[in-house]
Amino acid sequence: DEDVFLIANSEYQINSYYRKINFPRDIKFIVDDPEIIGEPEVRTPMLGIYSGFKELNNLGFEKGFLLSGDMPLIKPEVVELLIKEVEGYDCCIPRWNNGFLEPLFAIYPVEKTYELAKKTIQEKNYAFNNIVDKTWNINYLSVEESIKPLDQNLVGLINVNGPIDLEKVIKLYQ
Repeated sequence: DEDVFLIANSEYQINSYYRKINFPRDIKFIVDDPEIIGEPEVRTPMLGIYSGFKELNNLGFEKGFLLSGDMPLIKPEVVELLIKEVEGYDCCIPRWNNGFLEPLFAIYPVEKTYELAKKTIQEKNYAFNNIVDKTWNINYLSVEESIKPLDQNLVGLINVNGPIDLEKVIKLYQ
């Protein structure tokens, strides 16, 4: 049994989600903390990472699984694998054989990630690679060797942002 938190940029967004989606009762929402940016027009996923990990840190969590909202086809078996593989490490990040990382489908140390996200926002440098500290003990999990056996078509790593992405997914299931 895991705790699930969804990050939203406002109470309005949460209410609009509830009108469209029947969420399980145990889902908890965290609203972005825009104070740190100081410029309300700035929108960055890094703010969601900061806000989420800030709340997880306040609640005493040691590690958190970060998942992008546009990856709806994740496989529970893959998440379970990441949880198992982070044991003894600070962080577990899937990595392709070409070196490309999946930073938005990974397990991070809560306090350290919160601090890095805070620093990144304060420096106005919102690149995702800034939430990974090279000094951490990181388990880079091979996408091809470790994840593919559990998710043959790797649909869990597909970002679905529009009709073209949806067509790709449909072809995988035909």
